[in-house]
Amino acid sequence: MLWVDYAKGIGIFLVAVGHVLRGLINSSIIPNSPTLEFIDHWIYAFHMPLFFFISGLFVQRSLSKPFKTFILDKVYVIAYPYFVWSIFQSILQYIASNYTNSDLSLTDIWKIVYQPQMQFWFLYTLFVIMLLYGVLYKLKVTPAVFFAISVGVYCLHVLDVSFGPWGILYLARRYALYLALGIIIGKYIDHHDLLAAKNRLSHLILWSIALGGYLALGIATSFRMTENIATVPLVAAVGILASVVLANILANLSILPFLSRWGTLSLEIFVAHSIFASVLRIILSKGFGLNEPIAHIVLGVAISIYAPIALNDICQKLNFQYLFTLRQLKAR
Repeated sequence: MLWVDYAKGIGIFLVAVGHVLRGLINSSIIPNSPTLEFIDHWIYAFHMPLFFFISGLFVQRSLSKPFKTFILDKVYVIAYPYFVWSIFQSILQYIASNYTNSDLSLTDIWKIVYQPQMQFWFLYTLFVIMLLYGVLYKLKVTPAVFFAISVGVYCLHVLDVSFGPWGILYLARRYALYLALGIIIGKYIDHHDLLAAKNRLSHLILWSIALGGYLALGIATSFRMTENIATVPLVAAVGILASVVLANILANLSILPFLSRWGTLSLEIFVAHSIFASVLRIILSKGFGLNEPIAHIVLGVAISIYAPIALNDICQKLNFQYLFTLRQLKAR
């Protein structure tokens, strides 16, 4: 499953880059430009669908356990960090509201129960879709049927059919098909030896598929296919394919091992990276008067990734296991 960690590493790197760039633009440290808009659209065309796809790969394995265990596992690993870090980040943003891009009020924090804030929409939406599939699976709905349902629901999104006032339903109908695709792929592939099935293909061909996919994604971005909801899934699928193939190549060649570590700790990086990036941006711009774009981007991405990793390492050394998940509690 090493390639999966590489794929998550690629995804979380793009998350960090995307959020750092948006933060710098919103803070007027970097002026927006066609180039930055292109990069933003390119990243957001597939990086979150990639995470839904990867999450889907292991759903069937989770459902092989008793349904209660499945539910608790999702609470421990998805819902728990959602609430802990949503509250923590909201409080910090309120305290530093004079220096950040947020106008959040403390009285709004309770709304995270039904209205996720900031990047945490992903965890909330993932939790809802997984629970929905878990219930349907117990009702004998197959992965193929769930995928068909997800495609049908996405068509309702294209047709702009109203699902009521709860915003999560709209996010779920946009992203369920990627999780469903991951469930289908996860059922039929050997996670431990995915690349071995392609031994007849040379690395040159695999590199061509990966880089060609990213290039095709760039062309689609240039033609604004990423802004057309009817073509968004196709574009995202190309990005997912390119990332999966690239992850397999890197894992097979055992190069860029730091990507694998980033992927292993992608949850920790995801929930904490915005805090560290914002703090660094404030210190550099307000404290030192440094507004050099390249310095902000490089240092912002670096701290977004390595500060959460360092925080996790500290927690491990202190034997404090509950800052990010409740895995240890489940094991007792």
